[in-house]
Amino acid sequence: MKIKPLNSLDKIEFISTNRHKLKAYLVGGCVRDWILGAKCFDIDVTFNEYPAILARKFSEKFGFRINEFKRFMTIRLLSENQRFDFATFREEKYPKPASLPEVKKTKNIELDLTRRDFSINAIAISLNKDIFEVIDPFNGVEDIKKGIIRILHKDSFKDDPTRIFRAARFSARFGWSIEKNTLKAAQKAIKYISMLSKERIRNEFIKIFQENYCYKALKILEELGVGKDIICFNYDVKIENFKTLKERLIYTAVYNKSIDFLENFNFERQIKNIARSAVIPLIEKKSPQKPLDKTVVSVIKTVYPQLPENALKPLKKTELKRLLLSKKNPVDAISAGRKKRFSGKN
Repeated sequence: MKIKPLNSLDKIEFISTNRHKLKAYLVGGCVRDWILGAKCFDIDVTFNEYPAILARKFSEKFGFRINEFKRFMTIRLLSENQRFDFATFREEKYPKPASLPEVKKTKNIELDLTRRDFSINAIAISLNKDIFEVIDPFNGVEDIKKGIIRILHKDSFKDDPTRIFRAARFSARFGWSIEKNTLKAAQKAIKYISMLSKERIRNEFIKIFQENYCYKALKILEELGVGKDIICFNYDVKIENFKTLKERLIYTAVYNKSIDFLENFNFERQIKNIARSAVIPLIEKKSPQKPLDKTVVSVIKTVYPQLPENALKPLKKTELKRLLLSKKNPVDAISAGRKKRFSGKN
C-alpha cells in the first residue's frame, strides 16, 4: 500500500533526494490526516541517524528557523505557517508514571513506532527507494477507517497521562470512539494526571481550547473521570461560540466570575490580567473604571446578553463631572453611578 502526501511535496521530495545514507520516514499525525484526505502542515519525519546536516540544508533552502533538542534527538524547523520535526529512531523508557521519558536510539522504524500513543498515529510512509510505501505494524489504517482510537500497550496512559487529553481531543475532532480496552485503561490511569506538572496540563488544555469541538472534548474528559481538581471551571456549549484561544480562556473566567483556572495552571500573566479585568465588573456589579479589551466586551455580552449597553463602558467625562459636583461624597457618588449603569436603572 502506498500513500502520497497531499501537501508540501517540494519539501518532502527535497528530504527524500538529499537524505544520502539516511533512511527517512514520514510519521504520525500528518500520515493520519493524509489518509483522511486532509492537508497537514505539522509534519514529522524520523531518520535512522540524527539528521543535523540535512536539517541545516532544509533550513537554508526553505527559510525555516531551526532549533535542536539533542536530549530528545529531535530538530524543529519552523516557518510562519508550517512546522517540520526531524527526529531519530527512538525508544522511550518512563522511570515513573507521568515523568518525561528517557530516550535512546533504536535500530528501525518498526521499533520507533511502538512508542507512539495510538495506532492511528503509529503509521509511517517511506521516503526511501520504496517511496511512499506504508509501514503499519499496528493496523492503524484499519482503525482510521473504522473510527477507533486504540493504545498500543496497557500502560500507555500510566506512562504518559497527557494521552488521556489527546484521546478526548481526537474523539471530539473526528467523532471517533475510544476502543473499550483503551477506555478502561484511561479510566484506570486518571489518578496519574495529578502527577503531571501544571505546565504540561496547561498545554493540554490549550490544545483542547484550540479544537473546533472543545465543548465535546471537555465532556469526554469528564466522562472518562477527570474531576474538578483538573477541570476546575464550569462551562457550557457557548464556549464553541468563540473561535480563538484568547476568547475561550477569557470565557472560562467570565462564565465562572473567577480566574482560578488560569491561576492554578500558570497561564501567562497577560491573559490573566485581561481575564481579571473582565471578572472585576461582574463581581462588583459596576461599570469598569478603564476601557475593557474588545475581546472581553464581546465575551461578556455573549455570556450575559441581559447586561445594559453602557454597563461595560467607563463613565464619560460629563457623567464624572456631574457626579463630582453632586452633593454626595464624590467617591461614593462615582461608585453609585457606576453601579447604576451596570444594573440598568435610570
